[in-house]
Amino acid sequence: MKKTTLLRALLIYGLGVSALYLPGCSVLEKKHAADTPAATEQTAYYTCGGCHGPKNVRVEFMTPNIIGQKKGYLAAKLRDFRDEKRLNPYMNGVTADLTDQDIANLAAYYSNYGQSKK
Repeated sequence: MKKTTLLRALLIYGLGVSALYLPGCSVLEKKHAADTPAATEQTAYYTCGGCHGPKNVRVEFMTPNIIGQKKGYLAAKLRDFRDEKRLNPYMNGVTADLTDQDIANLAAYYSNYGQSKK
């Protein structure tokens, strides 16, 4: 019984040490969703395209078209969802980790979508 208590204590100690040092590890560092144009396009495709659809073909009737909207409008709405000023459980979760720069890049991407693809 004492052996299991010692093993349990070592396990807890090891987890505690890991919790202190791992957050500083560069492997676990948060990568921004839209740092580069290629990353922005990938984020738009995988994060937004599932509901808003590729090439503005919506997946469901209630999902708004976002391609071609004004950049300021899109950025404001994304910030509102991120900051939970506008409530939608799915959108609040999707935007929770976006930085202001991520939002600006995504808004620019969708507002210029049709023009840059010609």
